[in-house]
Amino acid sequence: MNGKMTTLDDLLQSAVDDGTAPGIVVIAKDKDGKVDIAKAFSSATGTPYTLDTIMELSSMSKLPTCIAALQLVDKGLITLDEDISPLLPSLAKQGILLDVAEDGTPTTRPRRNPITLRGLITHSAGAGYHFLDARLGRVKAAQGNGAGQVKDSVDRSFDYPLLYEPGEGWAYGSGTDRVGQVVERVSGVSLDAYMRQNVWGPLGRGGDSDTCSATFLADDATPEMRARRVPMAFRGTPDGPAVEKPGAPTPAAGLSACYGGHGMVASMADYFALVHSLLVDDGKLLSRQMAAQVFEPQLSPASKRELLRFMGTPAMQVMFPAPAGVDRDYGLGGLLVVGDEHEYWRKGALMWGGAANLTWFIDRAAGVCGVFGAQVLSPGDPRMRSLINAFQADVYRRAGKLT
Repeated sequence: MNGKMTTLDDLLQSAVDDGTAPGIVVIAKDKDGKVDIAKAFSSATGTPYTLDTIMELSSMSKLPTCIAALQLVDKGLITLDEDISPLLPSLAKQGILLDVAEDGTPTTRPRRNPITLRGLITHSAGAGYHFLDARLGRVKAAQGNGAGQVKDSVDRSFDYPLLYEPGEGWAYGSGTDRVGQVVERVSGVSLDAYMRQNVWGPLGRGGDSDTCSATFLADDATPEMRARRVPMAFRGTPDGPAVEKPGAPTPAAGLSACYGGHGMVASMADYFALVHSLLVDDGKLLSRQMAAQVFEPQLSPASKRELLRFMGTPAMQVMFPAPAGVDRDYGLGGLLVVGDEHEYWRKGALMWGGAANLTWFIDRAAGVCGVFGAQVLSPGDPRMRSLINAFQADVYRRAGKLT
């Protein structure tokens, strides 16, 4: 690491020493050379963490999947707004949910609006998650293949109705898993193989299965890659330590298909290469015209209202806290700040995270980007969120961008 991290260094080391997390990895840079953070923190009694430690990304899988799809748009192989129902027959057959009977049988009506790549990327196509919507949860339970049981088929994992007409609402959900299917069906190769060649290879993070640590098929990884994985940690009580539990069930465990919305494992060094490329607009992944669209608001007024309602829920206020009045939308890959009210997030800042208290951010206006990696469940852990907030603020402070 270039330079010394002083206060943040002490904070993160203290956090792993007191059991807040077994390990933490932080990487950040700015365009002006003022920020160059790259450090791993480990507890004395847990699994050692390094910059190349491989972690479950959970929903941080979504951004690379979206970038892969946008590359196909860049190449003219598909557009953002055409009806892609023919590519996704299992999704296209789903109606709009009206009600769910006691036995889990859904009542639906036919869908009117087209399903588009833009809608799937921005969670505005109607594809929800059964663990976030109680009605879909009842449908899923009645199918007899509940959460965590299906590991080999995106179609079977998310075989339930749409929550609203595409383009007329917003619900965080399985849209990005469907985006991964689009990439596979347009490119003719698996999402894993496509990303090795077109995402991780151009970024210098390995272009084949022996050298690329970013994968959706973790169980097929080389012994060297598996040795770089760390166990997931779980916090039993709010004030207690996060305890590593090797072999415990996790969202990515046992997957044998590419789930573009949550199934990737990678190192923070891998992931940072992607966000830094988008920050500096180096053209390794997308044309400048397409990359600019990633950072533009995408939602209809109706969809934006539902996004803001969701972001105002208590759980999301912990994961992405912001003072009242900070305007947000959704870009082509993450939550988008569209106002200037925040103390450091600038208009156009893009961000999201993963269930195990990981996060990433790219702020082109401020000229900064960063990743924060950990493996602590459950999602939205307040103690972890306070560390993420401190990391982000320190990056902006170092860059001279705090207001």
